[in-house]
Amino acid sequence: AHQTIQVLRGWAKNGNVNVVHYLFILEAELAVLDGKNKEAKESFNAAITTSSRNGFLHDRALAHELAGAYFKAQGDDYWGNYHIECSKRCYQEWGCNKKVEQLM
Repeated sequence: AHQTIQVLRGWAKNGNVNVVHYLFILEAELAVLDGKNKEAKESFNAAITTSSRNGFLHDRALAHELAGAYFKAQGDDYWGNYHIECSKRCYQEWGCNKKVEQLM
């Protein structure tokens, strides 16, 4: 994971906006594994914001889904449910109805 993050950072540094949200998703997941809750929250939010800003609806759905799972695992059902609902709306807008059913 660390090597992949370094590669993505290099691409992002060179101006490739198509990978920035992936970088934030990976950083968030790594922060979760390392128990760095503040970093995880910030990286999930950054992933959601950048994927939305750059028009990556399916990746915004994924970022919300992962954030929802993270918050639920932390015992925060309010934010967990919020992110899962956002994820379902994104997947539905994208046309991925089976994924929406899976998240029900």
